[in-house]
Amino acid sequence: MKRILGVAGAVLLAVSIASCGSIEPVAQQTQSAPPTASPKPTTYYGETATAIAALIPDCTDIKPGDVAKGGPDLTSIGTCVLGGRTVDVYSWADRSAEVSMGNVLQANKEAVTYASGTGWSAFVRRDMTFQWQLTNQADKLLAAAWNHATPAAPDLPGELEVSKKLVDALGGQVNQYQP
Repeated sequence: MKRILGVAGAVLLAVSIASCGSIEPVAQQTQSAPPTASPKPTTYYGETATAIAALIPDCTDIKPGDVAKGGPDLTSIGTCVLGGRTVDVYSWADRSAEVSMGNVLQANKEAVTYASGTGWSAFVRRDMTFQWQLTNQADKLLAAAWNHATPAAPDLPGELEVSKKLVDALGGQVNQYQP
């Protein structure tokens, strides 16, 4: 019985060595360690939009905006320039406030791509209409209508590119609204 087990063990060892192929010394191996994901900053409901914008690499010319009559659920607005595009960052008091922004998107009936995460949403600015809607500035909306202001043509590929950069920096998700 011992002889059978000894032969079986020798055969198993020979098969194991043969199936290994060539073994390279550690110094000659070219495999690198798997890339590690860099941690995303933590955002929260009620955080100021300028503080959120400051967390975005390459986002320059950060300025606070005016929430006007936007109510207590729209915490703040900040703007910055990313890749030559003005980005409006909106911070929200809670999740329900952020979700209610969808009513404005639906009412506008325009395709839009934007990024959002915990406590914030960010859009590439087309014109001021969307911001005036969120901040309840009917006087400015009316003036723009009287002046026959023509909105800028949407740059959906640019909106997607910026949204991806924002999500890469802050986490969250890219959202695409289609009417």
